[in-house]
Amino acid sequence: MKKLLFLILTLFILVSCSGTKNIEESKSTVEESKMVGLANPWTDCGTNFNQATQIAGFTFPLKLSNCDVRAMKNMIEINYPLDQTRTVCVRKTATNEFSNNGDISGVYTEYPVNEKIMLKDSVPIYTRGTGDKIYVMNMAASNGYYSAYCKDGMSLQEIEQIYETIAEAETSALYSQDQQ
Repeated sequence: MKKLLFLILTLFILVSCSGTKNIEESKSTVEESKMVGLANPWTDCGTNFNQATQIAGFTFPLKLSNCDVRAMKNMIEINYPLDQTRTVCVRKTATNEFSNNGDISGVYTEYPVNEKIMLKDSVPIYTRGTGDKIYVMNMAASNGYYSAYCKDGMSLQEIEQIYETIAEAETSALYSQDQQ
């Protein structure tokens, strides 16, 4: 009789535990489905800068070939090859709505080296990296905020080239606006 009672109790415990596991799996599935249902604010625009401009509500002065463009209200992002193996993501916003002290990169990784560097025009550029590589750069411009991110890292020279491309585009955009 004791053996039968022990077997019934053991069976009850096993059934109870497997039921709890299913409840936990159900909770996890419900939580995952809630996250899956979140709307993606980005619209893929392919290479269509005009579509991105309409979505964001401002122009992105960089007109690069061989790039992918995405946009959401008040922000445009372009991804283009930095070289044969690396891609850089450059974002621009015309407002400080997304700015975390000028950082609109969307990169939340903490890096051991955080520096403020000054380039040719005495524009402060804030960088995050590991010392030998820079992964994120942020800067303010006359028409908004910019960031650049490369998951494989960039050199200081590459940061300067990105800055010069942005500065040239900003200057020509301001110049053409003044002429109208």
